[in-house]
Amino acid sequence: PNATFVLTFRNMTKWYMSMTNWWSDSKEVPFKPTKDNSMRKRFEVANITGLPVGVGRNVSEFSHFYCEYVKRVRKEVEKYPGRHELVEIDIEDPAVGRQMEEAFGVNRTCWGHSN
Repeated sequence: PNATFVLTFRNMTKWYMSMTNWWSDSKEVPFKPTKDNSMRKRFEVANITGLPVGVGRNVSEFSHFYCEYVKRVRKEVEKYPGRHELVEIDIEDPAVGRQMEEAFGVNRTCWGHSN
């Protein structure tokens, strides 16, 4: 009945480029392991609420999708005051480790940047 939701934020252009450049050659992912199957391209074909198939091919489209997504999450959490908590984190903030420690009680040294 109680839940904590975590919304992460990042410079949209950097995030978009990161998704464009990230791909996996793991045999465990259900996609052909090539650079043509970047995380961004996977989003394009996933039919996510607010991001229909074929949308998200540029920073502007993806930014619009994420802005609307944030609004939906905030609205949903607001429906259940005292039962749900929303933690919003800017992953590029130098104090993100401290913020995560305060929110979740896990030592700030456990939080880092990867890839």
